[in-house]
Amino acid sequence: SNCIEYLSHKYGLSFYEVIKECSKELIKKGFS
Repeated sequence: SNCIEYLSHKYGLSFYEVIKECSKELIKKGFS
């Protein structure tokens, strides 16, 4: 699923906040 679409729909976050959260998730997955 698309992280940005998912977070913006679920939490109503601003675009910038969604990017920040998605980046954290991608970084965690990338380095785990």
